[in-house]
Amino acid sequence: MAPRRRVGTLRDPWRPPTTINPHDNGSSSLTLQPKSATAPLTGLAGLFGLALAVGVLVNRSWPVHLQAMTVIAATAAAMIAVDTAYFQTFRRRSTGLQAKPMRALEVERVVRKLIGFIVTLTTIAAVYWIVPEYRRGFYAPYWAALYDTLPALLVAAPFYVAYVDRRQTDPEDSYAEIGAFVLSGAVPQRTEQIRQHVRSWIVKGFFLPLMFVYLCSTLGSILAGLEQPYRFDIMRWHAFAIDLLFMVDVLVAVVGYVFTLRVLDNHIRTVEPTVFGWLVCLACYEPINAATRAYLNYETGANWTAVMPSPALQVFWGSAILFCILIFVWSTVSFGLRFSNLTNRGIITCGPYRWIKHPAYVSKNLSWWLVSLPFLTAAGPAEALRHSAILLALNAIYALRAITEECHLSRDPDYVAYRDYISENGAVAQLKRLFAKASRSPIRRSG
Repeated sequence: MAPRRRVGTLRDPWRPPTTINPHDNGSSSLTLQPKSATAPLTGLAGLFGLALAVGVLVNRSWPVHLQAMTVIAATAAAMIAVDTAYFQTFRRRSTGLQAKPMRALEVERVVRKLIGFIVTLTTIAAVYWIVPEYRRGFYAPYWAALYDTLPALLVAAPFYVAYVDRRQTDPEDSYAEIGAFVLSGAVPQRTEQIRQHVRSWIVKGFFLPLMFVYLCSTLGSILAGLEQPYRFDIMRWHAFAIDLLFMVDVLVAVVGYVFTLRVLDNHIRTVEPTVFGWLVCLACYEPINAATRAYLNYETGANWTAVMPSPALQVFWGSAILFCILIFVWSTVSFGLRFSNLTNRGIITCGPYRWIKHPAYVSKNLSWWLVSLPFLTAAGPAEALRHSAILLALNAIYALRAITEECHLSRDPDYVAYRDYISENGAVAQLKRLFAKASRSPIRRSG
């Protein structure tokens, strides 16, 4: 039998990867990476929409929340257009929808679903109102955006619910059960479905305000930088590039949290089920990461630009930092419309995920070492060792995030196939084979 030949790239890089295993009576087998829930073209379209929106916003003195809403709308519209018109994700079986209506409009169930939806939003609003954290001025842009968009959401909701209800293979979803409980006191029968509903909305309710405010901040910095006269300054453009990359990162996150729709096939399949998985994730975000920073403050106070002895080394080191952050943001963009913490919304195998399972965590943590240089401090070797140990402890939190995410996603057969593919064909596996081959090669002696 001829040996199997493994290939990790696609002939068409814009389409979602597929897995091909042809077996023809002993003929060779071609294996590509497992199918991805999205494709690079979707993320690229989002970047195009972002560029158009930024071009419109330059030199316009709009309120910051309207600026953010503009780039969100343009980015989402471009990605949705590609996913629906080109990839036709709405036709996938994983949506749980049929292409044509399966039943006549049942007003009673649609009303129950709308009540369930309103109860969900009202509960989140009550939490925002009660918890002191959300009364800070920090969240003011988010409240302004909610006030502007909530009327449109309430108007559009009945039409969307009615459309989906007629096509759902299983129309008695969590919204319908919550509505039935409110109207008649009927105890929900699908308790796991309700738990999933609650967890998914906690994820959205927690992360969406943070990401939206971060987007407002970084977008403001980008627009201010574009409105300034051009001046060649390497460090200034380095800082601008950092802001731009982080703006793209949080923008894709916001789009993912806002546009969670079954018709786009980017709905939440499952949510992290363990308390420990939630804790290690939330420890990385405000307000909980205030305690994390207090106990794991690895920074020495030194600026990496001051440590570098020459402009050439500054350019090299700054480029390395940008490269790490670029990989981090590329990882986020690869999710397209499906980015979300603590959830499974379809397995991503394109972009940097075709080579490594956690490119975002690896590149992000590496960038911290390059920026902070904890091993270089004027306080002496002991302090350098202490700060390095602290950063390693922070790295360990992200390692735990990776472990808990893998445990969660391993319940999905698609992820198991992806994990097995990476173990055999990922960057680490290829390096191991390369080193093994080099170690087996005979050493040529001269003379």
